[in-house]
Amino acid sequence: MRGALLFIGDELISGRILNTNAEFAGKILSATGLKLTEIVTVPDEEPQIIKTFKRLLEEYDFVITSGGLGPTEDDLTTEAITKALNLELKESKTLLSAILSSGEYKGTLGMAKKMSMLPEGAEILSEDSKMLGFYLHYQGKKLFFLPGVPEQFRFLLKDRVIPLLCEVRGGERGICKEERILKNFIFFDLNETDLNQFILSLKGKEEIKIGYYPLIPEVRLVLLGDKEKVEEVGNQIKERFKVNLISEEDESLPVITGKILMERRLTLATAESCTGGYLASLITSISGSSAYFERGFVTYSAQSKIELLGVKEETLREKGIYSFETALEMAYGARLIAKTDFALSTTGIAGPTGGTAEIPVGTVFIGLSVPHRVFALHFRFEGDRQTIQRMASYTALDLLRRYLLYGESLFSYRFALGFKERTF
Repeated sequence: MRGALLFIGDELISGRILNTNAEFAGKILSATGLKLTEIVTVPDEEPQIIKTFKRLLEEYDFVITSGGLGPTEDDLTTEAITKALNLELKESKTLLSAILSSGEYKGTLGMAKKMSMLPEGAEILSEDSKMLGFYLHYQGKKLFFLPGVPEQFRFLLKDRVIPLLCEVRGGERGICKEERILKNFIFFDLNETDLNQFILSLKGKEEIKIGYYPLIPEVRLVLLGDKEKVEEVGNQIKERFKVNLISEEDESLPVITGKILMERRLTLATAESCTGGYLASLITSISGSSAYFERGFVTYSAQSKIELLGVKEETLREKGIYSFETALEMAYGARLIAKTDFALSTTGIAGPTGGTAEIPVGTVFIGLSVPHRVFALHFRFEGDRQTIQRMASYTALDLLRRYLLYGESLFSYRFALGFKERTF
């Protein structure tokens, strides 16, 4: 059974909204054994919707459409599909009642009525009718129309659409393979080439599908296939790249580091120079980060490092702002002042100006202060200013993650040029 996804909306075409629904749908359909062949995005234009839908209907066994089911003038999906299928629009009293009972459209009966109009023969997907979405079994094809709101799209796809696609009819064998699984791995400080070379040496790799997806600066590896084979290959990968593995649950480095801190009831502070608050922003982008993140210092100038963090004047004068010693003292000062369990620091040159032959653009020193000790690593990152700031911030977080999980002996990074420590 071959299928296609049709996404409708000007905001998707223009890039104003990231289409996370496509990623979710692709993963869940593939894991179920359903063959997804095409993904199309069209604007809120009725002729284009009709033209594209007719083509997909002719070529595929099932089509899943997202978006354009709302009450506004640019929500054209229902009417366009009805015309494409030569059907009539009919009011669903059940859907209208549910919409009005929600209270949101109580004073706008016209909008409520617009959303309650469905093609004849359509079945409402939401059991309580509180989510827009319907299903049509049309000339042997399975057609689904879902809202564009990510939470609603994902719920209806997983709990309503998949069961309808996988159901057995007329004694036929189900098309969905429950034994197939899709496994995600998120890595950091690991390039795709090294990962690929290792996987090529593994037995059983031919029996599963393998995908590499750079999330910059992380890398996602996706394995799809028979459960036993995926787990066999996955276990070998985990063993080989244990230190680089961030998550098996499709969670990013900031999420994972935050979870470890929260579970262990540990606190963190940051002292940033070249990253300008990017590190603190990554940390606080995670809901619940207030449980472990105490404060962040952005000490861009030399004087601010002295006044706010207690960095010694002679250190800056003799060793320089971009040095092991400055990173050590920044991290130590931040932890001491904030009274936290740990502190991270960054100082360096993000560019594009400011570099020299001795200290080129991309030079970053990252410090980690732990009870009674402080570590600092010297890095050389490549890329534009934003890339260097992002790499430095992620590396700082990963430095803490590795320390918490594996201890201080595992401070080995691809871009690291040196390491120093100090005991207090």
